[in-house]
Parts: sequence; structure tokens; C-alpha cells
Amino acid sequence: MATSKKRKSLKYQLRLKGLDTPSGTIPLKALEQLSNLLLEAAERGLRLAIEGNSVRPGRLPHWLSKSLNLTCTGLRKGSTVLSIEAPFLGVTAKDEIEQQDLWYFVPQPEDTAFTLLSRSIHDTTAEVLDSDTYDRGILDSLLQFKPFLKAYADKIELRCKSRHGEQFQIGEAELEKIQRLKAKIPEPRAYVISGYLDAIEHSKRRFHLVLSSGESILGTIDPQYLSVEDMRQYWGKKATIKGIVHFRPSGKPRLVEAQVIKIMDEGEEVFDNIPQVQTEAAFLKATKEAAVQTGWLKEIWGKWPGDEPIETLLAALKETNTA
Repeated sequence: MATSKKRKSLKYQLRLKGLDTPSGTIPLKALEQLSNLLLEAAERGLRLAIEGNSVRPGRLPHWLSKSLNLTCTGLRKGSTVLSIEAPFLGVTAKDEIEQQDLWYFVPQPEDTAFTLLSRSIHDTTAEVLDSDTYDRGILDSLLQFKPFLKAYADKIELRCKSRHGEQFQIGEAELEKIQRLKAKIPEPRAYVISGYLDAIEHSKRRFHLVLSSGESILGTIDPQYLSVEDMRQYWGKKATIKGIVHFRPSGKPRLVEAQVIKIMDEGEEVFDNIPQVQTEAAFLKATKEAAVQTGWLKEIWGKWPGDEPIETLLAALKETNTA
């Protein structure tokens, strides 16, 4: 759908269920808190799209502030429904969208801040482990709805009549899934990785590190340690990077923030591999597969408890594993 010259924004309906006030009304403090929560979550969704991390220090770019210019145009009954208009990114960030290399993932001109937020919530509540639409910062912003729901409402629902795909709800069940997903994300940790610097986007301090396996990792430089100029000499060369790796809930890397970049020396080929953290789910799966492959479960399945003393069973198990 092309962005119309006459239409500069998209209409949404935000429904609050379970408010104590009469239908079609909302306490001002609740409205203030809800507005702040929505704006922060939407801002983090936009930051993730353009920077690869939803939480960054510093002031918002002017275009991003304009993209967050959400307008409440009405309040009506039916629980309590707020009519909200969100500007098209093709209006607020037209020049930025045309710069394909500016984005971590590129939105469409007809997208809005709520478009990106709805995708994040869809993937978090579906517990998609390798999604690019959320990170720890976005999960934190969604979990901040919990006190609001406890104090004021049972559930929040966003709808768009013209786009059925852009809708979501946040309630106790969704927050439990989001909390569970956040618990699966490994903590960022320092790694040394070697590979080929396939692409460097100087303006955004980004690069792609391609390993010998053909896999690649998106990277960015940490401005506390490196500058854009530091990257120029490594274009198209094999390099070794020391930095902080951010992970997905699956344990796979999402982003590396480089603190040191140097030409890869002889012997550093050992670092030419994808850093990965084994999650609890992956550990259990691997343990189960190993057990099936060795066959020791078949040896004892259905035979214990039985008449054999525990010493006999342990001796048999040890003999099976060493065979």
C-alpha cells in the first residue's frame, strides 16, 4: 500500500478492559502512565530497527521524535477505547527509509511506530527465539506494563481496522510469556572472533563479519573504544575482533559491539567460529539425543525399580557407557 499524499497517518483503536471507571472514561494518571509506556516501547522498536539495539544513550534524532508523534483523537465507550493516529514513516522519515544501509532491518514507507511495535509483540508472545524484532530492551519495556495492569486495567488491546496484522494485546498471559522469553536470553559476554570484514557502513559504524563457514555476524563499533576512522584500514581484510556479543533467546549471537579490531594474525584462525551459548532447552535436547544414541536408556528402561540392588544397576550402567 503506497502512502497517500492526503493521508499522513494511520488510525488505531486502543481498548482498555477492566478499568474501574465508567465505560468511556480513564483517570488522568492512568492515561499519563499508559502514554509513557506506549511511547517508550514504540521508541525502542524504532531504535532497534535503525541501530540494532533498542536502548542507546543520547538524544533522539529529529525524524525519530516526529515518528513518535502519536495523537489521541478521541475517547469512546466500549470498555474504554482511545482513538490514536500514528504518522507513516514515509512521511516522518522519508529520506532515512531511502537509505537502505541506515537500518538494522528496513521498514516500509507505510509502516508506523505501531507497525514495528506490533511485530515485536507478536514475536515475543509467540516466543520466537530467533526473531530480529525484539531484544532485551524491548522485552523490558513491555514488562513495564505489568504495574499499570495491576493498578488500572486487566488487558490492553490495539486494533487497526484497515490492517488486521497490526494488532496485539497485553495481559497477564502475554506478560508471563515475555518474562519467560527474557529469562532465556543469555547475558552479553566478551568474545574474540576472527573473520572477513565483508561490509563496512561508515556512517552508522556497522560491519558484517563473515566466517569461513559462510555464516556472518552483524557488528557495530563501541564509540567508547573505536571510531569510524579506525575501521577503514580493515575493509575487505581478515580481522580479529574483541567485543561484547549480544545473544538471542536461542543462544545464537544477535550483534557484536567491537571494542578492538586488528588484522588477523597467524594462529587466530581458532577464533573463526560463531560464538554460541548453550541454553537450558538446547542442553536438555542434546542430553536426550546423546542418551538415545548411546542406547543406555533402552538397557534400563522398564527394569527399574525392580529386584536388582542399586549397586548392580550402577555397575551395569557404567559398563554400558564404557563399552
